[in-house]
Amino acid sequence: MRKALLAVLLMAVSVLSAQIPQWIIHPKYSSIKILGNGFYVVSQNGKYGMMNDKEEMVVPLEYDNMSQFKEGMALLYQNGKFVAYVNDEGRVTDIAAHSYAPVASFAFSDNYLLVSNRTGYYFVHAKTGATIGPFSDGMPFCEGYAAVKVPKSLKHVFDGTSVLQYISSATGRPVDLPTADIDADDVDFLSSVSNGKSIVVAKKRVYEYDFNEGVLRPLSMDGTDNKKARVYTPERLVAPVQQGKGYVIPLKDGSMSFDGKMRLTAIRYNGQEVQTFDVPEDFEPEPVSSFRGVSFDDTELLGLSYNGDILLPAQFERISKLVGDEALVLVNGKYGVLTVDTKHSCRFILNDNLDIGFEHKTVNTNIKVVCPPTMKLSQMSLTSCDTACIINSDTRSESSNVESAVLRYECTLSIPKEIGLERSSAKTAVALNYDGLKFAPQEISFNAWYVNNYLVEVSKYQVVSSYLEADVSVQNSAAGNQAFFREVHVDAKDSVVCEISKVREDLFNVRLFNWKGDNVQFNVDVTESGCPTITYGFSLDVKPANGKQKQKAVTVSKPVARPRVKNTPVKPPVEEPIFKL
Repeated sequence: MRKALLAVLLMAVSVLSAQIPQWIIHPKYSSIKILGNGFYVVSQNGKYGMMNDKEEMVVPLEYDNMSQFKEGMALLYQNGKFVAYVNDEGRVTDIAAHSYAPVASFAFSDNYLLVSNRTGYYFVHAKTGATIGPFSDGMPFCEGYAAVKVPKSLKHVFDGTSVLQYISSATGRPVDLPTADIDADDVDFLSSVSNGKSIVVAKKRVYEYDFNEGVLRPLSMDGTDNKKARVYTPERLVAPVQQGKGYVIPLKDGSMSFDGKMRLTAIRYNGQEVQTFDVPEDFEPEPVSSFRGVSFDDTELLGLSYNGDILLPAQFERISKLVGDEALVLVNGKYGVLTVDTKHSCRFILNDNLDIGFEHKTVNTNIKVVCPPTMKLSQMSLTSCDTACIINSDTRSESSNVESAVLRYECTLSIPKEIGLERSSAKTAVALNYDGLKFAPQEISFNAWYVNNYLVEVSKYQVVSSYLEADVSVQNSAAGNQAFFREVHVDAKDSVVCEISKVREDLFNVRLFNWKGDNVQFNVDVTESGCPTITYGFSLDVKPANGKQKQKAVTVSKPVARPRVKNTPVKPPVEEPIFKL
């Protein structure tokens, strides 16, 4: 699903601050295999080696190829030859001198690897390097036993003069079949062990051998001793035929199917329903990952979430594997491995955690991130994710001690759109960039309000002919007031018509027409560029034209003015008295 809500990217610091993504292996390799135990197979320039989770090479990058790990072991090749094997902690056993070749695609099983050379077939022990053999042929160990052809003497290793036997991985010795009427020379076929049982063919008869009970039973299609239901092969010499990835043995009235390790998978016999047999899986399920890949509509790049939260926005060309707390990702054509530090956190602080009173459209303040001391400040930077916050990169400063690493910038913050004269919550968003990664944006909440430094007064008024004329002064006590553009408007209710003209920057002439009665009410709106509008209400008591006027104006909705606040704790609001003329 290629869908992501942008709002998801902006998450509370309390959710994401404890999740710090970091490289286990930086992206500079052609391929990486995660072994799941703190070790990794890496390749570069066509060579393979192994690395630990500290990015230390434990097996040098000098091998042409490396097999998949099975039972914690993998095979190493140079110049197309099998020269060594390695465990999943990087311990290499060199066997180049023996000129062994692994048999087919088999890997280690029950701590043994089946190999061959010009002297025969051998089982090589993973830990000791000791061998069992030579044999004329063999299959890998399954459930502790392997079927082999045992030569009658060393000189008969390859001439076929041999007998079929099982050998035990626990003892390295042969296992004798418990039967009196079958000699070793009579056995024509042995399958590998599956679920504690195997197939034995002797003198054209098919038997089932139960290793747990040590019993050899004739195989019959009805499960009885009825000789007519017994299974036979058409020929004395049983020759498995390869079919796909497995093998097939013909029966007198059907066939038996085996997998690539010669474990029984099915019996088809005499038109009866096919009997199928489950084969134990050769792989272990990988642990459930806390990572998930995230796609976005506006880019082909992918991001990562961790426990359901966006951790890293779109920046990866491919996410190849997610195992536990590890993610294999592709960046600029190279693979790397990521994890998450859940024990430490990064804290984002705006204006030193003090409330902000905006006197104009913007305020100059600071923003910083406090990180664990293990993080390198030289690889760290901050990016604003909000157009209302401009970070001045030239003001970067750093500090560190045994407890934390702190990165700080000066920034310009624009007044929030929904701000009012009362203190309310606002927010901005920034993202930490570290070690080549762009972290998910973090919201920083802060308290803010618009500081009313304007004083609006009606200095005088009079009735002239058909209109009322008043002088309105608009003054701002904030520093640098004249540098900020403002608009002043006047309006009234009912049928009153209002006109306003500027006399000078801080003085306006207001004319009101068509009022009724002996009272006129009107509002003066002051709007500084980019800031909220502040409304000042006035009520003037007047008599009809040519009569004596009352020299009094009363504000009916004077806004509450707060003290100027710059990087200081919040003080209680101060009520200003209603003024009269």
